Amino acid sequence: MEPPDKITTTEKKLRSLEQDLNDLRQGLTLVTDYYRDLERVSHHQDAVDEVDQTLAKPLVDEDIESEGIWRFHEEALLADPSGHVPCTSMSDAFVRYCQKNGRSVVDQDALEFVFAHIENPVPVPDRGEWIGYRLRPGSC
Repeated sequence: MEPPDKITTTEKKLRSLEQDLNDLRQGLTLVTDYYRDLERVSHHQDAVDEVDQTLAKPLVDEDIESEGIWRFHEEALLADPSGHVPCTSMSDAFVRYCQKNGRSVVDQDALEFVFAHIENPVPVPDRGEWIGYRLRPGSC
């Protein structure tokens, strides 16, 4: 039989080891929960990024395109009820305006679509010309 001091020391060591093991288990649980949260957040962020790329970015790009056309309208054109600008001249002027101002150039269909919705005055496309405007001298 072992002396009582030796049993007490061994029991203390066992209790200490059991406590350390319990602390390690709790730590492992915390780390596991942390990584699960990271994974969930990562999946959520991936979904947010996908929504941004699928829905938001095209809308922002469309707004930027429209803004460029509206700026061109405001800065490069003059309302003139008797004014006539050939569609090709309008398109060429728009391209020059965009290049001069560091804006993205949109295709002619987009330009014509947005331009047709401008008001005060409303430009009218007629036989290859825009009626109701003229190009501002020196603007592009």
